[in-house]
Amino acid sequence: MKRLADYLDKRIYYMLLFTVAVIPLHQEFTAFCVGVTFLAAALVAYVKGRQQPCVLKDWQQLALYVLLVIGVVSLHFSKNQFISSWNFVYVAGQYSALFFVLLRYGWQRPQVFGDTSKGGTGKESMAKLKHRGVGAGARAAGCNGKLTGGVQGLWVRFSTLPRPLQLIGAFLAVSVLVSLIGIAQKLLGVAGEGIWSDPDQFPDLKVRVFSTLVNPNILAGYLVLVISYCTAFFNMTKEHRPWRGVFAAAGALAALCLLYTYSRGNWLACAAMLLAFCVLFCPKAVGPVLAAGAIALALGGPAVLQRLSSITSGEDTSAALRIAYFESTTAVIEDFPLGVGWYGYRFVYPDYNFYLEDTSVIMYHCHNIFLNVCAELGYHGLLVFLLIWWGIFLPAAWRLAYHGRSLWLKAMGRGYVLATVGIAIGGLTDHVYFNTQMGLCFWLLGGLTMLCSKLNNYES
Repeated sequence: MKRLADYLDKRIYYMLLFTVAVIPLHQEFTAFCVGVTFLAAALVAYVKGRQQPCVLKDWQQLALYVLLVIGVVSLHFSKNQFISSWNFVYVAGQYSALFFVLLRYGWQRPQVFGDTSKGGTGKESMAKLKHRGVGAGARAAGCNGKLTGGVQGLWVRFSTLPRPLQLIGAFLAVSVLVSLIGIAQKLLGVAGEGIWSDPDQFPDLKVRVFSTLVNPNILAGYLVLVISYCTAFFNMTKEHRPWRGVFAAAGALAALCLLYTYSRGNWLACAAMLLAFCVLFCPKAVGPVLAAGAIALALGGPAVLQRLSSITSGEDTSAALRIAYFESTTAVIEDFPLGVGWYGYRFVYPDYNFYLEDTSVIMYHCHNIFLNVCAELGYHGLLVFLLIWWGIFLPAAWRLAYHGRSLWLKAMGRGYVLATVGIAIGGLTDHVYFNTQMGLCFWLLGGLTMLCSKLNNYES
């Protein structure tokens, strides 16, 4: 058993890296990857025990456990406890499994920090990091050096990066593929199976792209995250033009694909995120951001103008439905302050469908992340969720954004701060994190932020 554990221990990180890469590509395959990676990590943890210091403080771990307990207890309030319980195991189980593996394997990097498999401890590894400087990994990766050349050279460069940087690199690299698929759908006129716009109100809107994700709004929410991190890394790589060009290209592709989703809520989320970037980190970027907006309007043509004008016209059926959902959900929260149970919104909604008055309509969420969490997990569930998001992840990112000991750590912090703005603004009109792939992205980015905070604050 120990031999198997040793074998798996050396490969689990690469399994994690692969899992991160496939998250936006296929939901069921991602679930398989998460499960296999977690089982391997759990076996290693059982046989070999903990091999590195905890990333989270005790009270932070407690907050996560409390949220899990609230989710379990909430199942009692669901009108269909069996389906809610199955969904909880499938979805929350993936979130917990990914977070567990990420915190255990996402911050070790034997090439620079020392190989714990050969007797080195986490503290000794981090002492080496402190001696060399947190930015040593990034410099060794080729920011200031020469390439070996070819695919092997690229892999050598990539393998010398700190693990959190490798993981966000995989996340952003795959986003290029996702964006290209979406843009290809627009060029080829692939409409998909869903009907996501009113042809009578938007006659110029023929195609809303969805790429590898379920629908245009979910894709748009994902792209807002991508643009957030591309913006942050573009801002922090001023002295390294090749990398700056890579982040600019990835961000531009994501922005073009976001335009073709015609997701108004996420357009506003992206705009708010870029405004936050200008205010918080780079005031002189206001001009380029406005120019980019003008270019987007020109590329989008009449369809974009129609979508934007519909926000305040009061004639859009989608906007009217969202207002109706909010009113229904407010009534649900008033009647069930302890929540209707994880995944329980769909079962109680027919009793509160005041707009359509059709009990056959299935509504999985209320199109508002805050109201939805409150409706399903209660006021206490929303409070604990916000404590983790805004009380643990966001403060850690804020400290990194301004006090990171290297440029890449600052970029990771700024990326998460910007992503939080995008999630919060976009979450007011849609709840794309109801989707399992997006939920995995949420916990992935939060976990990466905590890993980077640990690297930044570690003292030998």
